[in-house]
Amino acid sequence: MPSTLPSPITFQGWLRTRPGFEHARVTAVAHADGGASNLTCRVDLRNAPYAAVCLRVQRERGIFEPYDVIREGRVISALGSTSVPAPAFLGAESDAGVLGAPFIVLEWIDAPHMGIAGAEADFGAFTATVTNIHAVDWRTAGLAFLAATASIREAIQSELEIISARMPAFGCAKDPLLRRAFDILHRAAPSDGSMSLCQGDINVFNYLFRAKKCVGVVDWEQARISDRRCDVGHLLALVHLKGAPFGPVREMGFLNAYEAISGVHLAGMEYFRARWLFELAVIYHGWMSFNDSEPWYSRVHVEALLTLALAEIE
Repeated sequence: MPSTLPSPITFQGWLRTRPGFEHARVTAVAHADGGASNLTCRVDLRNAPYAAVCLRVQRERGIFEPYDVIREGRVISALGSTSVPAPAFLGAESDAGVLGAPFIVLEWIDAPHMGIAGAEADFGAFTATVTNIHAVDWRTAGLAFLAATASIREAIQSELEIISARMPAFGCAKDPLLRRAFDILHRAAPSDGSMSLCQGDINVFNYLFRAKKCVGVVDWEQARISDRRCDVGHLLALVHLKGAPFGPVREMGFLNAYEAISGVHLAGMEYFRARWLFELAVIYHGWMSFNDSEPWYSRVHVEALLTLALAEIE
């Protein structure tokens, strides 16, 4: 992945090959994130159908490797036929010779994410949007290419194996707690549930709000067809890392709100809370491999939570 911003002139030349953008002029290119996703830029335009577009350039290394921005583009393009408020897909380039890595171009949704939206955001609307994602008829929408396995158990185990495969590069392949967690989770993977479209990263920073309405869901690089409980478990794990005390999963607000809105009872959520604390513990090591400081949570905290979560399912 390029270490600097893409050349405005080079990107402009490429953009002008797209229908409707023949006379587009790039006026500014700026970083739009500082996280672990593919490099995201806001590109301001004139003489174009959009005042700005989102440019996503593929990373080579990072905590969610291997990255595949073209796959992400396919997901977002397919979501255009659904009620999920994903950005419009505007184009993709698989030739790394253009900007130094493959990239996609999306509509720029000018709205703050839920983490900073304040009064603009609404927890009920966030929860309803998550349930809406899980309710998508993924086969009809053209998302069957995400279904890597035929069963829930295989899907969950495959995800665990992807996480485990990152551990050698992150320097934690021999970590006793992580090895134990993988063994327990792989062995205890449930076989109940049903296949749903999962975003793979439902943290509030990926949900954009305006006037209490969710107007955009971004960052689909981890999307997959799996058990919806994986998505819900992610948010439960994040809530603990943000300070909520570890306790009975049935007392957690998001789980209860999700069930009330979706009408779906989610059994066995203790497993999925532990599954995500395992991934977040691996992510900690990955973050330390690519950055000069800790992520927003500490190793001590995530490992303590993981230990408690594993005790529930052993």
